[in-house]
Amino acid sequence: MYRLIRSLCAVSIVALALTQCTQMPDNEVAVNGGENPLAAKIVHSSEGASNGVLLVKFNENTSIAIESTSRSGEVTRTNNEKLNSVLDNIGAESIIRLFPVDERHEERTREAGLHRWYIINFDKQQSLDKVATRLSEIDVVDKVQFDVKVTAPQPQRSNGGATLSTSTTRLSTPQFNDPMAHLQWDLKNNGDFRYGDTVVGVAGMDINVHEAWKYTTGDPSIIVAVMDQGVDYTHEDLVANMWVNEGEIPNDGIDNDKNGYVDDIHGFNHVTGVYKNGKWTNGELNWNMSPNDIGHGTHCAGTIAAENNNGKGINGIAGGDGSGNGVRLMSAQIFCGNLDNTGSSAVVAQAFKYAADNGAVISSNSWGMPPREGQNDGWFEYLDGGAEFEAIKYFTKVKNHSTLKGGLVIFASGNDSAERASYPGSYRDFICVSSFAVDGMPANYSNHGPGVNITAPGGDQLRHGESGGILSTVSKGYDEESVRLVNGEPYTFFQGTSMACPHVTGVAALGLSYAKALNKSFSLEEFKSMILLSVNDIDQDLKDTKFSKYLGKMGTGRIDAFRMLMNVEGIACIPVVKGEDRFKIDMNEYLAEGEAALKVTDFVISDKDKKRLGVTYTRVGANNQITITCSNAGSAIVSVKMIAGGDKVGTNDNPGGMEITKQFALIVREGFSSNGGWM
Repeated sequence: MYRLIRSLCAVSIVALALTQCTQMPDNEVAVNGGENPLAAKIVHSSEGASNGVLLVKFNENTSIAIESTSRSGEVTRTNNEKLNSVLDNIGAESIIRLFPVDERHEERTREAGLHRWYIINFDKQQSLDKVATRLSEIDVVDKVQFDVKVTAPQPQRSNGGATLSTSTTRLSTPQFNDPMAHLQWDLKNNGDFRYGDTVVGVAGMDINVHEAWKYTTGDPSIIVAVMDQGVDYTHEDLVANMWVNEGEIPNDGIDNDKNGYVDDIHGFNHVTGVYKNGKWTNGELNWNMSPNDIGHGTHCAGTIAAENNNGKGINGIAGGDGSGNGVRLMSAQIFCGNLDNTGSSAVVAQAFKYAADNGAVISSNSWGMPPREGQNDGWFEYLDGGAEFEAIKYFTKVKNHSTLKGGLVIFASGNDSAERASYPGSYRDFICVSSFAVDGMPANYSNHGPGVNITAPGGDQLRHGESGGILSTVSKGYDEESVRLVNGEPYTFFQGTSMACPHVTGVAALGLSYAKALNKSFSLEEFKSMILLSVNDIDQDLKDTKFSKYLGKMGTGRIDAFRMLMNVEGIACIPVVKGEDRFKIDMNEYLAEGEAALKVTDFVISDKDKKRLGVTYTRVGANNQITITCSNAGSAIVSVKMIAGGDKVGTNDNPGGMEITKQFALIVREGFSSNGGWM
């Protein structure tokens, strides 16, 4: 289920075998090319699935019987004669509980029915389809699932063009002291990015995070699970913000916190994990693996929360200010080299439940299946309604933080240039992210259309060269030719919706950090709505251009971190078109019901913000109309003074109203649609 930019991202993943399934008739799935009346029990296709492995969901009585034999859920046979007969015939070696017993959360695990999922390991020479059919015929079996998988990621060289060694232009205005931050146009785009001799950057085509950092830079209580390759937890720009399992003693071979996993210090490698005595133990390849097997995950992690203001490398969106206050990164590894089970159904399912049970509040997923006709939410729930889908739903329901009543799931839209998003990201409960370039236009590879909810920087190296991608951390020893070393630590440019996804993840993490500071709490639906409303319009820029085919297909707009924080705080945002002389603001549109009777008397913006935004004219007119001229992109908090109860403020000589003040957020960008880029 992992599909990064097949020829465009610096890591290429071949899609999970599930992606090769065709649309099936209602209530039936093809098995061996025919119709199986019991196929409602069968999940996925056998094509590309792991040999000698099936996932089975037993009914409650059978799972209880297994547990009565072994509390850990590891047996070779059950109490059901018909099932045992099949197990004997297929040479079953073990029946292992898919989700190990976590003593802290066993009650809710059982409520979700996840305790009934088991892994059956059997003779690899057996036909998967025949075994699945035989198991589906047994009444104590509720579901049988093929353990579909992906092939190993292969690095791709970047496209050349503008590079670090030849670039002399500062691409952003660093706020912290990180030496490569000026190359992160995605965080601060001044419009001076050059490709060759041509300026192609457009000011303001970024996530506006520098303005957001005035309010928060992160919070260590917010844990983000990176569902990807592994994360190089020793990287100097990540080490301070890695999640640490305080309940576990490193390398003692004991499950100290009794969560079912041994030595899970910064997360868990669900690909190489070894099951023994009812526990999963991090495999020997967990961190000591090829750098190319953790490069992509490390890159995504750096975008989310590389440490800021540490004098090293880059900025992370929610990486703190150097005082230890960045959000925490949990490595929930689901891809590793060419191993048979890399990215398999079992691995993905385990990772989501592990993240939920160990404190993650956001899951960042730069993977998916290729889009094709016939896919829809009903198809996804039915054909993919197995263990991983149930585990993701479990993640969304677990409340791990005071600020959010549930777990937030964010996916990349895919990199097939398709006019529909990839699943699982396209599913209605998950936020799905498309990609734009340094000029603010859609990236050439980005999936767009139905299923896409929002867009974020992913870069476009085809149009803008190497540094037109996204700069972030990679693992030590990574062999990409474009890697740059800073103090011996590696960084490089990748491109893709894989890179866009962690931008939205980072902004969401900032939003939760600010909510904590304000002591606010939101439902999952409320918070997802805030994210999708925290945007700057993209459609206005696409009209009458070669990118017009993307109109209405890039989600609500470009993610804006400052807007996100203002939405969390409850401050309305006012869009202003950069460079438009005497731009008109009708304040009546921003006043709530009951406030329309207020009379606007003054529009106050600090001298510092006036200079920064290039404000050369402001005026308050009749009927609460304000005119303003701003020549620079940016954001600022402004105060609007109003009178409640008359046209004038009451004095000792004359009765009148009360003067009140309300704050608004001013957002200055190249252009906005008539509704300011809001949904």
